[in-house]
Amino acid sequence: MMKHSTARKIKSLVADELIKETSPLEKIKAKNKMLLAARIWDLVQAKGWNRSTFAVKVGKEPSEITKWLSGTHNFTNDTLTEISNVLDISIAELFGTKAPGKSGNTATITVQVS
Repeated sequence: MMKHSTARKIKSLVADELIKETSPLEKIKAKNKMLLAARIWDLVQAKGWNRSTFAVKVGKEPSEITKWLSGTHNFTNDTLTEISNVLDISIAELFGTKAPGKSGNTATITVQVS
């Protein structure tokens, strides 16, 4: 079986019509879901894990991980917290940014005493 490293262009009148009917906000939502799934997968691979190992680490079935990484899953805050905890990063880092003054899942609190 041949593997493609780039997306193939396929012309479909039905797909074109669906895209025309999709609101700009829905397109942004879909894009963000795909970007988040890709970011999570990149972080999992950076740990040297495959899908099965990641599933064990988060206590989920491999089929659920496949769903998460499909780019269509709408993550809850609780799930993102579980994922970031297992990856030992902040939730902000799941989105490709690091919160200022934070390392991993810990927060830095500065208290000034007079």
